[in-house]
Amino acid sequence: MMKKLILSLAIAFFSFSAFAVNLEDFSLSVEPLFGMKWGQVNEYVFSKKSKFSYDKLSELNWEIKPEWYCGLNVQGGWNQFFIETGVKFGIPRKTGLMIDSDWQNIEKTVAGGGNTVKTNYSESDNYLDYDISFGVKGGYKFPIMEYFSIEPAIAFERQIIKFTANGGTAWYGKSKTGGGLYPYNDTAHQTIYSFAGQDVISYKREFTCLWLGTDFSFLAPYSNTLIFNTGFFFAPYVYAVSYDSHLIKEIDYADLTTGFFGAFKWKLGAEYKINDRHSICLNANYFYMRVLRGDDYEKKSSESNYKKSNEADGGAGARYFDLCFSYRFKLF
Repeated sequence: MMKKLILSLAIAFFSFSAFAVNLEDFSLSVEPLFGMKWGQVNEYVFSKKSKFSYDKLSELNWEIKPEWYCGLNVQGGWNQFFIETGVKFGIPRKTGLMIDSDWQNIEKTVAGGGNTVKTNYSESDNYLDYDISFGVKGGYKFPIMEYFSIEPAIAFERQIIKFTANGGTAWYGKSKTGGGLYPYNDTAHQTIYSFAGQDVISYKREFTCLWLGTDFSFLAPYSNTLIFNTGFFFAPYVYAVSYDSHLIKEIDYADLTTGFFGAFKWKLGAEYKINDRHSICLNANYFYMRVLRGDDYEKKSSESNYKKSNEADGGAGARYFDLCFSYRFKLF
């Protein structure tokens, strides 16, 4: 009886020891964060009826100068494999201006030239309604030497952002006698409108992206507490759907745009280890999405279904700088 008890205890001890050894191969940490974005989201309309090689009919710039956000990251690892996921929430507030520019003469025969001058221009206050983003990234860490490692990874990102432009002023060039429109800033031939107190346009973009890239980590010389990191990622595939509602005209537009290798981001950061469990981090990021061009759809605001436009294409782009401060707590 005693031998069986001793044998059972020995098995339990070695099983627990094996589990404890395996547990050391795993890691898990949580990281609340707070940050700021500075840049703009760009919206485009391209005319299929342009009489020139220049076919940009309209450009709207939705400023984020700045956008404040908060969020949470969770990182896990097993041996050299790692996975992390996170969510961010933009804080609703005024984020700058919405700037709307048109080049309507590209579709006209203009007396005396001036086909590519800007004919319409307006500025409104831009308000962020919401900005929600979710991402997940996984990869493998290759320790090259004691102070340096390479971490190739694949990532997925999903973002939904919405703005509303309120108030502001518009300058429209009047019609020329011989055809076409005057430039918007020709004070002798312009009409000025005020949108004081009115919501003018709302814009929502749903952005989905696949990322491939590599992070690099460097332990600062003569230090066991300061780690520098940088990373470069590109997007093999980008999918963006944008919804534009002209609230005064009661017309809605939707743009479906996709692109291969259409976005790029770069990261530079530092982590200071307070001890084995606690760290503070500071990261700077730059995001750039080139102009993606795709199908444009439209409808009246009172209608339910969109119809594909035969006269225009839609476009989407963006660029911003991101600065983030975070606190990382290692659970095990």
